[in-house]
Amino acid sequence: MASLKCLPHKQSFVPLPYWFIMDYMPKSLGGYLKVYIYLFAQTNTLCETTLSLEDAAKELDMLYSELLQALKYWNEQGVLYFKELSSDEFEIDFHLDAPVKKENEPAVKLPLSKTIISQSRPEYRTEEINLYMQDSPSVNRLFKIAEQYLGRLLTSTDQKILYSFYDWLHMSFDLIEFLVEHCASNNHTAIHYIEKVAISWVDSGITTVEKAKEKVALDKRYFKILSALGSSKSSVTLSEKKCIDKWLIEYGFKIEVILEACKRTVMQTNKPSLNYVDSILISWYNAKVKTLEDILLLDKAYESKKQLNTQDTYQNKRTSKSAKFNNMYSHNWNFEELEKLESEYIDRKLNGGK
Repeated sequence: MASLKCLPHKQSFVPLPYWFIMDYMPKSLGGYLKVYIYLFAQTNTLCETTLSLEDAAKELDMLYSELLQALKYWNEQGVLYFKELSSDEFEIDFHLDAPVKKENEPAVKLPLSKTIISQSRPEYRTEEINLYMQDSPSVNRLFKIAEQYLGRLLTSTDQKILYSFYDWLHMSFDLIEFLVEHCASNNHTAIHYIEKVAISWVDSGITTVEKAKEKVALDKRYFKILSALGSSKSSVTLSEKKCIDKWLIEYGFKIEVILEACKRTVMQTNKPSLNYVDSILISWYNAKVKTLEDILLLDKAYESKKQLNTQDTYQNKRTSKSAKFNNMYSHNWNFEELEKLESEYIDRKLNGGK
């Protein structure tokens, strides 16, 4: 479990710095402010010197990664000291004095990710939603289409969250309809799951149905490739996306070529991995392979070369044996002399060995 090493200020109350309230609080995101105040209070009242970041994230009803993102932002702003000591241990110290900014120093911008904003999603009253349904045919149509895709009547919570996509995330009604259709087609009908997908799309800059379709198509290719390697994961890591994007974009391989590499990987190794697939695709890329036909030609060329090498090896062995036989020592016999010696030997035997 990741832990945070704190340097607490032992006080019986939690005085927020005046400079923080006046200079930093008005410009901060709600989620960032929540992280700052909560951890500031913890480090000022803790008896122990460690605090679980996972527990803090649960208390704040946010993701662990979101909490780290907020702490890194405040560290960049200079209002606190936050350092990673190891993969699961961090150190934090809140500054009581206002940070001194250098002249002409550019302000630190908020990160592009908007996931922290999800913690401050507007809370609509049921009366408001009913009013929007009456005044806006588009809202009413959205709810009816969502009920068809999800296969159930919408609860008041469903309606509030769906409306927030339009009012809060500024998604178009067409994009929201495509979002609901996409999630439902993959058997994800929980409204909070759909909300996470909506936020991830906004984070990725997806503002039109066309861009959303491109992302969905790309995601399908990710899962198809991973499935070909025997993976049944429901999510794709950043490193996996980076590796597959290299094959698709940088190398320009078609999906069927990548799947062929996956097939060969599964056949040749007990533990299929992206690295093994990558080694195959690198060799094909260097050989200028573009299609499955190119792969067959490459295979035939390899087999021909292999057979030729085998024949050369066999021929070299035969030549070596023949040369060895021909190089044996030979006697230059005089057969007439041999016959004469044989005749003399026989005569001696007949005459009693004389």
